[in-house]
Amino acid sequence: MKLKPTKTTLLYIAYIIGITLFFLWYLFPSDTLKDYLAYRLSQGNPAVAVTIDRISTALPPGIRLHGVDIAHRNMTVMEVESLKLIPRLASIFSDTPAVNFKGRVYDGTVSGRAEISDPTGNGTKIEGNIAGVQVEQISALQQFSDHDIAGRLGGNFVLAAGKGNPELTGKFTISACRLDLATALFNQTSFEFNNVAADLALRNRSLVINEFNATGSQLDLKINGQIRLNRRNAAKNELNLTGNVTPHHVFLAKIEKDIPVSLLRNKKSGKRAISFKIRGTLEDPGFSLN
Repeated sequence: MKLKPTKTTLLYIAYIIGITLFFLWYLFPSDTLKDYLAYRLSQGNPAVAVTIDRISTALPPGIRLHGVDIAHRNMTVMEVESLKLIPRLASIFSDTPAVNFKGRVYDGTVSGRAEISDPTGNGTKIEGNIAGVQVEQISALQQFSDHDIAGRLGGNFVLAAGKGNPELTGKFTISACRLDLATALFNQTSFEFNNVAADLALRNRSLVINEFNATGSQLDLKINGQIRLNRRNAAKNELNLTGNVTPHHVFLAKIEKDIPVSLLRNKKSGKRAISFKIRGTLEDPGFSLN
């Protein structure tokens, strides 16, 4: 015979659950947890600084981080408006606890899964997806170059930070992209692209561009190669890039008087794409046509 709980019993159960949740909320060790998470997210690396404005509880059982700033060598890398962390129960007592995460960043969303081990272990592995991120709000990207870039960023990424150098790989797209140049090129100060697709890897202080394709209203652009990053001065990042550009007819007619004779000769000979190389540094790039 099954016993059916009375209303009084249900009220007592609800009261106990409610009062327990209240005290968990009221006594939530926010400051202690902030320090612990900041340390674990930085993997104890003194060059990486993680600050968290505040922490609150979240349902289903988890926590929400508010105002997360991540900096590397005093340069802001990412600013996260809010981030919800939900631990994977099966991994709580393992050496590599895992959490699912979802948050708001630069007016877009980021979500995925993270495995965070002790700094002496295998390190951190984060797999995630981003969508609707406003590129012009990413301070690290704007600090990387004097040129201004805007658009909506999406894609997926994997961050592996073990005992050695961390590695970040990802495939990204930018829609409605606009590039405003610090210095005019062929009397053109801005370029617009309907879609940009990139396959990138950041390892050993180098940004490797496996593939970069941009389709625009004025021209189409393809680039690959690598950029050697300078720790102290981004303007001195070393460029080793090759690619080709295909100007559209209307744009080519507009800049015809401003482009080199050799380039114009290539176009008149029937070649659509113009190959080029870029060497030097960000502050003093050198262009050459193939």
